[in-house]
Amino acid sequence: MSEPRLMAEFPAPETGQVTLENWRTPPYNRWAFQHVRELIPTANIWRGAGPVWQLERQPVDLMDVAFTDHTDAPSDLRRFVASTQVDGLLVLHRGNVVTERYYGGFTEHRPHILMSVSKSLTATLAGMFVARGLLDPAEPVIDFMPEVRGSAFEHCTLQHILDMTVGADFDEDYLANAGAITEYREVSGWKPVTAETADGDLRSWLPSVKQKGEHGAAFHYVSPCTDLLGWILERVGGRPFHAMFSDMIWQPMGAEFDAYITVDRLGGQRVAGGICVTLRDLARFGQMMLEGGHGNGRQIVPSTWIEDTVTNHDRAAWAAGEYAETMPAGGYRNKWWIIGNDHGAYTGIGVFGQWLYIDPKASTVIAAFSSQPLPTDDNVSLDSMRCFDAVARALGG
Repeated sequence: MSEPRLMAEFPAPETGQVTLENWRTPPYNRWAFQHVRELIPTANIWRGAGPVWQLERQPVDLMDVAFTDHTDAPSDLRRFVASTQVDGLLVLHRGNVVTERYYGGFTEHRPHILMSVSKSLTATLAGMFVARGLLDPAEPVIDFMPEVRGSAFEHCTLQHILDMTVGADFDEDYLANAGAITEYREVSGWKPVTAETADGDLRSWLPSVKQKGEHGAAFHYVSPCTDLLGWILERVGGRPFHAMFSDMIWQPMGAEFDAYITVDRLGGQRVAGGICVTLRDLARFGQMMLEGGHGNGRQIVPSTWIEDTVTNHDRAAWAAGEYAETMPAGGYRNKWWIIGNDHGAYTGIGVFGQWLYIDPKASTVIAAFSSQPLPTDDNVSLDSMRCFDAVARALGG
């Protein structure tokens, strides 16, 4: 049976109508992830009026690059793209575009949702605040945000927030239809509200997260931690997140297109997962990270922050955390995932198959957008890392 044609006429028939209720489920997510601002209110991240960071092209056919999948069977990039619902793939080697491909109606000018790769971008802005002396990672969060008194965040530090080591009573179960994660989606504007959340908003909801466990003891992935980080940045910077991100990163980086971010009913910005950017601009951001914060002819992000990110993850907290078995040599620092291989690779990861993979030794950046049927799948994640590692090694040795 063929998939319904989504949003092909207006009003669309029920089988082809993408809504706030179904937009994260297949087959609707393929259209939705490319059209988020048509479903959820957003704030624009302006690219500015300056010149675009030009990326030179040196095409390389990578589709036959081979790797061994999670079943130890042979595979290659072509099969990976076809089997994991990839919407867009762009590979940079030494700053040159070697592969750029679009699928499923996705185009070069259209922003796609990053999901939790948004966290990596948000923390990079936080690093600029730290370098300017506006934030101290060791400082208690309560010093910035008295509103969180009595919550999980009252006694944690900013570094706990950055490293996902807050002891929080929150289960990041993406398939749950009830509980805190459902409330979180509703108050963020990502899901139709119920009677209990109709008057809610993201920031008044955040203090409802209660403490469970010791701060700093174990890696525990809690998306609301990053939304609190966004709130802190706005409190300290005195401006909305989208405006600061535009002025401090997107414009200096020479982004080619405007980006945008989802907001709740009061304008609270979902920095944990709601940033939407084009494929090329995501690759530009990755290249800036690869070059130690330098991009478009200027130093944008402090190299010291990137060095801290790739070298200083808390190994004990990772070993005690929830992904230690899946990635035994890995880690997490400043909202980037540390792969733990001999190339020093690290990555931003978002549910449904969003990736910004950076291999410093191979001088390779891989940006990938997808609309996979499940939010998370350990086997697909393992295949993704093996595939990207093979591509990087094929290019960089």
